[in-house]
Formats: sequence, structure tokens, C-alpha cells
Amino acid sequence: MRFVRRSVVEYIKKLGNIDKPVIISGMRGVGKLSAVRSYYENIPCVQLSNIKEILFASNSGSEFFSVHKAPVIINDIQYALNLFQHISNTDNKKIFLIANQQLECINEYKEYMYGRCIYIELMGLSIYEMANMGHMQKPFVPSKRPPCIISKKSVHHTFQLIWRGFFPDYAETDNFNEWNSFYSHKIEEILQKDINDKISIINKTAFFNFLTLVAAYTGKELNITEIAEKVNAAPNTVKSWVHILEQAGIIYLLKPYYTENTKRYIKTPKIYMTDTGLAAWLLSINSADELEKSDLNSSFFETFVVMELLKSYRHNGRKALFYYYRDNSKVTIDLLIEDEECFYPVNIKNTTEPKNEYVLSFKKAVLHKKLGYGSLICLTDMYKELNNEVTSLSIWEI
Repeated sequence: MRFVRRSVVEYIKKLGNIDKPVIISGMRGVGKLSAVRSYYENIPCVQLSNIKEILFASNSGSEFFSVHKAPVIINDIQYALNLFQHISNTDNKKIFLIANQQLECINEYKEYMYGRCIYIELMGLSIYEMANMGHMQKPFVPSKRPPCIISKKSVHHTFQLIWRGFFPDYAETDNFNEWNSFYSHKIEEILQKDINDKISIINKTAFFNFLTLVAAYTGKELNITEIAEKVNAAPNTVKSWVHILEQAGIIYLLKPYYTENTKRYIKTPKIYMTDTGLAAWLLSINSADELEKSDLNSSFFETFVVMELLKSYRHNGRKALFYYYRDNSKVTIDLLIEDEECFYPVNIKNTTEPKNEYVLSFKKAVLHKKLGYGSLICLTDMYKELNNEVTSLSIWEI
């Protein structure tokens, strides 16, 4: 795995003398353990994939931290969630817990760890990290003058990157055989270690068909009924499968913006694959050229942009308050970024020629907070103001 400067390591450095356990969750293979070890290289690591360690943690949780004293890294903590109740008894709180699934909805986390730990969600490499400039990335907020820190890439190079994906252990190559072999092994590992025990044997083929269909839905509204019909499964089964993919970090559900007691807004989330390379492999899109020319190019570009913006928050230890907007008047905004004072609107367009007409929806939206400065993120050569309240910029200028 090549060395990259990851934003999350800079965030951990800024925490200084850590007095709380740190949980780092995310899809298997995105570099959680290597990120911690790049900063705390001499801290011992306990692998809970080891059956003896799992049994010890499960049967003797109270003794576990007497044997494995802090500072310590515990990998695959999802296999022994009972350890959470024993962490509070340790004197040294410099404990790093690595989870290959999201934990925020898990009962053990909510009971013992919520509010008592630092929780970080890690994703694949960001474009800043791929440029070895992760230490310079900040959470994205639309502004008149974007950062423009990393070097700009051509449209074709951009789609090459989208097709390759963002796993840290993938060699930067466009060779089909290497790409195909990498993702074949990657999905097999994820299914075997993080998913198979959550679905019945009889459903495994249907689940893989479902996963492939989800890849085709990336950047679209989640239609449970339609997906259920296409994979010949019950809607409740599909809902549970969506939850499994979300917990494993394979998908991201973008919440719809709405307020209570009104029928104005569409309340269906949008679904995104968190790694576009994996999505391309599932759909047998076998080259960057094929992706660039396909009917899915705009959906993949939108997915790429939303994931990059999400990484800019998560990798800096910030919770991303992201929504998308659609109302019954067919007014849509691809992304709303919320802060205490306002919503920043963002539209995403797979084009090299930004136009003001692409952001007219911003003023038509009905929101409960004021509207902040807006962005149109596209593939333009150079950022420019579309009007007094919106700037168009390249994805490489975020």
C-alpha cells in the first residue's frame, strides 16, 4: 500500500493528548488501520479476526484490557462489541478501535460509547490525499473564490480516476486484468467478512443481483418497490439489504430535505455507491473510455463529487449535514450543506460549459433557513461567477 498523507491523520494530530477512545469506522479496505499506524507506529495492535482473541474478548472482557494495556489498537472491534462496557474502567484512554462497519446505530455503542469517544468515519482516498496533500484539505463550503490547491486534471483523466476507484491498496493502473482481479477479490472479501453472516444462504445470489442493481442506481432516488420487483424479493427484505450495505460502508444514503407537517417535499433518500470503481466493476464497465461514453457518466460524476465533498468533512472529523432538495413543483438541488446559520446550495453537472440556467433552482427552493453562497461543481477549466451568489468551479478546485 503506497504512503499517502491522509486528512484524518492531521485531525488526530490536532487532538493532541487524547483522553477518549477513538473509533474509526468505514468500509473494509479503505485504510483505517494504516492511517492510525502512520502516526502511532509503535502502538501494539490486537487483531480480533484471530479466533483466540475473539474468544478472550467475548468471554473475559473484564480481563482483556489488563492483558492488552493501553495505548493499544484493536482491529475489527465489531466482532467483540461487549468490550465497550469495559473501556471506561481503563486508566489510559489512548485506545483506537477499528470497525469495518458503522457503529452509530448499534445498541452497545449507544449505551456505552456515545458521547464518550471520538468517532471518525473513514472512506477511500480523496483527491487531496491522492495528491499527497491530505493535510491541506478542509471541509468544503461554497465561496466566491475556491481553494484551487491541487492540480487540475482533464475530463478523460477525471473519468480514469472515477473508473479506477479510491481504495488505497489499488495500484494506479488502467490495466483491465489488474483492475478486474483487484475488485473481484475486494468484493469477495467484503461479502465473506462483513455481509454473508447477515443474509440467508438462499438469498446470496439474489443479494448479489441486488448489489449490482444498486450500483446502477447510484446518484438516484432509492425506490425500494422497484428494486424489489427487479430482484424478485420482498420490499422488507430489500430494506434490510439496504441497511446492511449502509452499515458496511458500501453505500451512502443522502437524506432528503423536508419539514414536518407539509406535503411540499419529496421524502425519499438518494443512494450513492461510496466507491465508483467498485460500482463500475459490478456493472461490467470495463474501461474509463466506456464509462465516459456510457449513459451512466453523469450519475457516476455526481457520485464522485458527492463522495469527495463527504470525505472533506468525514476525514476532518466533522459530521456532514448533507441533504438533497426536491419538492412537488419539481424544484431540485443536488446538495444542501447545512451549518448553524444557513444552507449552502450545490448543483453538480457533467459539463465543461457551466451556465446560469443550471442554478436557477437555488432561488426557487423553500427552506426554513436562509440560503448561503452557492456552487455549481462541474468540469470547467476555470472557476467563474455565474451570478452574484453562485460560482461555478471544477471538481479539482474544491
